Amino acid sequence: MPEHYDVLIENGLIVDGSGGPAYPGSLGIQGERITATGPLEGEARLTIDASGKVICPGFVDPHSHADVTLLKYPQAENLVMQGITTVIAGNCGMSLAPFPAGANSDILTAVKNALGGGLEVTWHTFEEWLSFVEGYQISVNYAPLVGHSMIRTATMGMQTYRLAGDVEIESMKRLAHEAMRSCAFGLSVGLDGAWPGAYAGVDDEIVALAKVAQEYGGFYAPHTRFHQNQWYAGSPDQHGYGIYHGPKGEIFAGRYHGLLETVEICRKANGIAANIAHFTPAYIIPIPHPAYLAEAVARATLEEIIDKAWDDGLKIMFNLVAWEHHIGGWTPIIDSFYSHQLFLPAWLRQMKKTEFAAALKNQSFREKVKELVYCGIFKFNMVNPAAEPYWMDNSRVLTCKNPEYVGATIGEIARKRRPGSIKQAVYDESLEVLFDIMMEDPQAGWVHFLDMRHTGVLSTFLKHHAASPCTDGFALSPDIRYEDGLFLYGVCPGYFSMFPHYLETFVKQEGALTLEEAVHKATAVPARDVLGLDDRGILEPGAYADVVVFDFDAIGPAGDYLQPTLPPRGICQVLVNGSLVYENGRHSGARPGKVLRHC
Repeated sequence: MPEHYDVLIENGLIVDGSGGPAYPGSLGIQGERITATGPLEGEARLTIDASGKVICPGFVDPHSHADVTLLKYPQAENLVMQGITTVIAGNCGMSLAPFPAGANSDILTAVKNALGGGLEVTWHTFEEWLSFVEGYQISVNYAPLVGHSMIRTATMGMQTYRLAGDVEIESMKRLAHEAMRSCAFGLSVGLDGAWPGAYAGVDDEIVALAKVAQEYGGFYAPHTRFHQNQWYAGSPDQHGYGIYHGPKGEIFAGRYHGLLETVEICRKANGIAANIAHFTPAYIIPIPHPAYLAEAVARATLEEIIDKAWDDGLKIMFNLVAWEHHIGGWTPIIDSFYSHQLFLPAWLRQMKKTEFAAALKNQSFREKVKELVYCGIFKFNMVNPAAEPYWMDNSRVLTCKNPEYVGATIGEIARKRRPGSIKQAVYDESLEVLFDIMMEDPQAGWVHFLDMRHTGVLSTFLKHHAASPCTDGFALSPDIRYEDGLFLYGVCPGYFSMFPHYLETFVKQEGALTLEEAVHKATAVPARDVLGLDDRGILEPGAYADVVVFDFDAIGPAGDYLQPTLPPRGICQVLVNGSLVYENGRHSGARPGKVLRHC
């Protein structure tokens, strides 16, 4: 007798997320869950013909900041259009709770600013925050982490550039207990730059809070120290993302020490499991370098950091941004001299952008700007030229009145101008090129298109059993633009098509992973091995019906840096908890997502 289903997805190639071989079949769904797989017959309220298509679990993004924008963009269109059905959010130490009712008013202001305004903040505890999100209704599932930076700021106020006292640490532990009792999946920390966690004591604060998370079966999610190439602070009062306080030698050894610190913290915190954020090589080698060096560094990093930890009985997972060109989007070149600077000198702060462009006619002014660029506390978006002198090869002109520049990197233009001296091209002509472009067209735009943190290592990293791909992104609308002010680094196409890019690049183009392996790493690995959920990231009877139907031949990104929000190619249907949320380029308007809880 034919079965009756709410949804029947027929005649596709099922890649169930387990890593096992794909097989032809159909998928039956009743309510929120899968009830049958295989050769199926029956009637359904909704039948989807998946002939010639792949049926797989919805993708689980193991490192997201979607919690910051989910209330502004609850349909999370950029996520569902690429097949993401679950996000692990609250990463890098940043969550929107908890903070006591009597907390510093600056904290409340910071939370409101993070949300983009327009919402009344009525929560204080972690439980109240989760309940608020549940009542708001969202289109994707949200697995929450509690952020150490919020806990620290809620306890110490906005002045966190110091060690915490014993009483303050006890207060932090109480907040951590409340969050974990409210079923947070773990504790995230941000140890880079000027973030609150960078100034925390390791043993007395970070390990102590990690022990709280471990007590409830949670995991530790670190954004490790020296994740970027950084420069040492010139004085005790200099703080910013891109400079650090400590030995000068950490410019070279800091990233290695930061990754080892994760293993040390896990060991001290009673063996807590970890999921290292946007993993990068432990060893910094100068750019440019041959590809075989990058691969060797990747293998050495896995052996030294990950494999040794597993051999010692520690469970260290890691995620990585699976797109070498996922670092930013189009921005006006001139904005890079004003936005997100660690320290903006008074002479520049007082100049309008038009005045700055006009002043570039004067060579003495150019020399003054060069000194600023190489002073160590200046950044082009996320790139510090003092630490990464070959920034010029990472910077491509996208828009300019002079077509001669469009499509070229600053490095290509500088080398053409100075063919006999690479050193002059790197340290001098690169900036002269930049100045000429801005002087000729103050509205010219560029992109820092290459993530220099992990160039040439992604395939090697992704093959590791502990790896999973992530977006490091937000919940967004396709209407988002740089001018909206949400992204200082520009709107990156990876926020809209990371997972289709991952499948196209590492399965179809490079062959680094089989389709089954790639789906496994994007579904069951983060769901089961990171979150500990047996009913997500898998297509089997009893599991939640988070499902993607895609065309393997067509899968891939459609957008670019000038049109970053285009829906990716090949995603046909996306279901969350049994409800259709996306079909053939359009969001259905449904918001069936859940706040997932670790208890």
